[in-house]
Amino acid sequence: MTTTNDVIGYIESLTGHPLNGDEGVQHGDARQAIHGAMICWMATADAIAAAGERHTDLLIGHESLYFPYDAVHRTDNPTGWESWQINRQRRVLLDAHALTFARVHGSADEICILDDFATLLGLGAPVVAEKLVKVFEIPPCRLDELVTRVKERMGMAHVRLAAAGSLQQPVHRVGMPWGGLGLFVNVTYQQRLIELGCDVMIAGESDNYGFRFAAECGIPMIETSHEISENPGLRHLTQILAAAFPDVHWSFYENPCVWQWA
Repeated sequence: MTTTNDVIGYIESLTGHPLNGDEGVQHGDARQAIHGAMICWMATADAIAAAGERHTDLLIGHESLYFPYDAVHRTDNPTGWESWQINRQRRVLLDAHALTFARVHGSADEICILDDFATLLGLGAPVVAEKLVKVFEIPPCRLDELVTRVKERMGMAHVRLAAAGSLQQPVHRVGMPWGGLGLFVNVTYQQRLIELGCDVMIAGESDNYGFRFAAECGIPMIETSHEISENPGLRHLTQILAAAFPDVHWSFYENPCVWQWA
């Protein structure tokens, strides 16, 4: 029977390296046989409950299981973080459904998440590729036209935009800080995209500092959302693992965008 360790080994074979330091089994037993597995962007209470309803043994999440971010590996957590409501609730639900939880973060980015975001946006092959730093050429268009295209491709009624100039400004060279790479803590990624000549960015998630970094450099940034930019790749990863482990029933849970216009 397939175990979580078998799944991890296969993921490592796809990337060509061991799991990264923030990845791996963070709850449960990796040696137990699994009959059902589910992949999600984040192991929220709703996602964990859905895994239980689907008689899942293994839950693979892309993002941090607990708060603060990557709490299971940090040495500077605040006292009592394990008892925070959100952390306690997730842990209780994992135990109630006898779930093993494994995080697959950067490895999933390498396998398909970035490329699937670009594919969904119809960007084609990158003209510059430095591992996970990629720039894409598109036929020149106005910024507002690209915003419309992004909304249509992503199925979103609204996106956020730091225009850094006119909505009519021409753009043609796209950088993609997918996921959380538009956040201020990751501005070195934005800087590298700028150095490689991008004139517009399509991001997953950004924040005030991240937006301001791009805007003050004269680069418009279109924000979709963290989960919306990564869900397509995680759905694809589910398909990849289902093909590799047909004895396991695989499913995907789509975490919805957490915010709405009000």
